[in-house]
Amino acid sequence: MKKISFVAIGAMLLSTSIYALSPLIGSLNQNQLYTDEKNMCYGVSSLTLNYCGLIKDKDRKNECMGIIQANSGYCMFIKDKDRQNNCLSVSLNNIGYCDKIVDKDIKNRCIGYAKSNSGYCSTIKDSNIKNSCMGAVEKNPSFCNNLQKESNKTK
Repeated sequence: MKKISFVAIGAMLLSTSIYALSPLIGSLNQNQLYTDEKNMCYGVSSLTLNYCGLIKDKDRKNECMGIIQANSGYCMFIKDKDRQNNCLSVSLNNIGYCDKIVDKDIKNRCIGYAKSNSGYCSTIKDSNIKNSCMGAVEKNPSFCNNLQKESNKTK
């Protein structure tokens, strides 16, 4: 009879537990991203810095801080280039950064912010990006109430 060490049993239990929990962990991450997006929307649309402090994702937090404080220093810490260019466009008041954005919805949000024109927001297909754009351009946080979790969105 082969002996199995407690370490081996512990490793099997841990790996089984992680495997069983992986869908839950994924949904927790999705829930956090949804919460972060909502906090960013409320922060930018109401120009209230406190909401930025509630954001866990570093890119979103830096984008929120850079936009609200008009401080491009925060933008330089953003890894996602589309988010970074959006942040730079708003914080430096330079629409040229919007041209560097690849994602069409994020580019239209950037132009909408830069031109303070919600018409650009209405062309956005993704409902969450559209509502966050409308909230920011119209300075109306009630648009943030319309943000939905990815699993609840209709495309």
